[in-house]
Amino acid sequence: MKIKINMRFVLLALLMMGLFLKLDYAFTSTKEENNLQLSVPSVFIYDSKGRRDPFISLVVKVDEEEKLQPEPGEAEPKEVPMSILEESEYVLLGLIWDQDKVLALVKTTTGKWIVGKGSFVDEFLVSEINKEKEEVVLVGEKEIIKLRIRK
Repeated sequence: MKIKINMRFVLLALLMMGLFLKLDYAFTSTKEENNLQLSVPSVFIYDSKGRRDPFISLVVKVDEEEKLQPEPGEAEPKEVPMSILEESEYVLLGLIWDQDKVLALVKTTTGKWIVGKGSFVDEFLVSEINKEKEEVVLVGEKEIIKLRIRK
């Protein structure tokens, strides 16, 4: 009886032997390797000197009542009545409207603007555009300006 040696079988056997030898070598460790593993600390310690705690939230919830009450020693803000101006450097040239919105053409010393409700003209907010009264109301920090079309 003649035995045929299959080259594939031999290569597979050699490959398996090599794998087992490498695995055996990987699981054996020396004393030096064990000492190195023991010298590494297992827990990270955070040194917070001069730093904030990263786990404390930056956003703090404040109750509405605390917000409204002034701190002791702090003067309560006084409301200053706003002056309403009929004449100013701002001129309402015209109004344009369609089914959805109304736009105003406002002329200032700095230029001409096409504005809608909620827009800004210089430091003034366009708070109201009334097409029936042909009027635009500009609200600033200290004054309110009512513009009407000059005829």
